[in-house]
Amino acid sequence: MAENRRSAEGGTTEKGTIAVREFSATPDRLPSCFHGVRGATAYRPSGSSGDDRLVTLGTGPRGVVFAPISWGDACEWAAEAKRLAAGGYHVVSLDWGADRRRTISDATRLLRSRGAKDVAWVGGCMGGTLMLGMLTDRTDRPAGVAGISPLASLGGYSAGNGTSYDGELLLLGTADDPLSDEKRLREVAHSFPAAEVTVLPGTRHAAEIFAGPHGTAARRSLDGFLDRTFAPADS
Repeated sequence: MAENRRSAEGGTTEKGTIAVREFSATPDRLPSCFHGVRGATAYRPSGSSGDDRLVTLGTGPRGVVFAPISWGDACEWAAEAKRLAAGGYHVVSLDWGADRRRTISDATRLLRSRGAKDVAWVGGCMGGTLMLGMLTDRTDRPAGVAGISPLASLGGYSAGNGTSYDGELLLLGTADDPLSDEKRLREVAHSFPAAEVTVLPGTRHAAEIFAGPHGTAARRSLDGFLDRTFAPADS
């Protein structure tokens, strides 16, 4: 993990150097889906176009970044973000900026600047696709990645390109999802042979799975993934 982490509000880093203000709190931009949630705060990365919005919930060393589908926003994963924050996780749910990979990286840095020791990524559809693709960058990998209905056709994965990653991996989807059915999900799994693959009945996609008839099973799978991801840090 990076040692010279920047503070969300500016200040002194772990090595004693003075940090620049990298993120600005923007309370007026908190989405309505997070109104009334204690401690929920909206941030904007410095120098962003204004589209980027990172919503933090919870506190503690176990960080989770939620990324939505291509046209989604921070509210897409609101229910799961609230649930995990209530369970002791430190969570960011995001709106996409112009550079989506940078948005994921910004969310990760924000969590670390707020005290998260390790960070897991959870992304639906395009969010999961990007997160899995970012594992080729070895400079700042997460502790685990859960791709929920990732897209085999857009991932740019090659056979075995996940073999160098030793973090936890979960691929979850539904059997008859028009965009990411079981066949496509297992195509993605070929590039990530260590991944746990969970296929649930139905056609629901990405975060919709958690609100559907098999939501309990989806949450059980996600919770198991997070337990495994953070087990070394908790032990």
